[in-house]
Amino acid sequence: MRIAHVLRRISFDDWGGTEQVVWNIAKAQKAAGHEVRLFATTALCKGAADEIVDGMEIFRFKPVYPWWPMPKALVKELDCKGGNPFVPGLAKAIAGWKPDIVHCHAMARIAELCLRVSRRLPAKSVVSLHGGGANVPEEEAKSLKAPTRGRLPWGKAVDYAMGWVRRVPEDFDGIVCVGEDEYEAYGSSHGHVMFLPNGVDARLFAGACRERSANGALRILCVARIDRQKNQMMLVEALTRHPDATLRLVGPVTQADYDAELRRRAEELGVADRVSFAGALQPGSPELLDKYRNADVFVLPSRHEPFGIVVLEAWAAGLPVVASDVGGLGRLCAAHPGAAELFAPGDAAALDAAIERLRKRVEANPAAMSAAALAAAGEYDWPVLAARLVDFYGKL
Repeated sequence: MRIAHVLRRISFDDWGGTEQVVWNIAKAQKAAGHEVRLFATTALCKGAADEIVDGMEIFRFKPVYPWWPMPKALVKELDCKGGNPFVPGLAKAIAGWKPDIVHCHAMARIAELCLRVSRRLPAKSVVSLHGGGANVPEEEAKSLKAPTRGRLPWGKAVDYAMGWVRRVPEDFDGIVCVGEDEYEAYGSSHGHVMFLPNGVDARLFAGACRERSANGALRILCVARIDRQKNQMMLVEALTRHPDATLRLVGPVTQADYDAELRRRAEELGVADRVSFAGALQPGSPELLDKYRNADVFVLPSRHEPFGIVVLEAWAAGLPVVASDVGGLGRLCAAHPGAAELFAPGDAAALDAAIERLRKRVEANPAAMSAAALAAAGEYDWPVLAARLVDFYGKL
């Protein structure tokens, strides 16, 4: 089977959850004997546009963001998150390869492009819903549009002239849902919908099994892009109530103003010396594994989350998890209560209580929590998930 995976960006210097899912699924499909190529924009790509990484061909095309004016600073901001670009040349490249499956991992104009290409070939069209669109808070949805507010949206005129009508995801032959909320939203109205959770390479993280802090201090780790969705501010403020705790934030900055707010707030509260920003680290890199190894608890306080792949990484490293009870993240942790504690989203007192419950459980039997974490991670193996996806393709 010839499979084209299309995503908004893939940069090995600025890695996100969607990229990690697509990369691992694609590698597993290729290892199973399928022909696989990745197609993306050049957003955040610092090296050659087209390249071959670990035997995987990646083709990139320059995005055109349809607003005016468009200063360089805004281009960079939209490269990090959003932008809804036109991507000249992408459709021609996909069509020229003649895939059997066009699997889109983006929305809006890129999704429309994938639909049109698949119909011309013809090929089966599949879209993955990665972003938790079913439960994005209204306030955050507005913040995503803030960078382009007040600018001329010339792209709408082009859309109208080209007759683009985005019925996404409804018009795709198949819908893959990372979150159960999306699965419930579309499962009854579309003939081909599947729930496919994220995965983890448990063998990769096995060497990162944690070493408990010798002095009893609490080393908190959060691996997530620096973004209001991930709500790291809650952890910075929690340090004032946990004087023995330190916080390490790992992840690329997708909202620069929020990064500045976090640093400023840490200074205001007098906890800046207990917060470190590690930036973006490549998946599976020695540096990232070291961060998991030198932590006592993984905390993800997201405002909304369709799944939470970093939770699987933490479990694969034997690390217990505290997470907000939202969307697929809450369901994931609830399914493995031996390895996690949940708290009500945005509730500082509930976060403190969850951390204390976990502390007591670890002190009572640290081996039990690590064993539960490793067992939970073992249920989400990439080759198994990739095989399920190929089987789904065959039924379209």
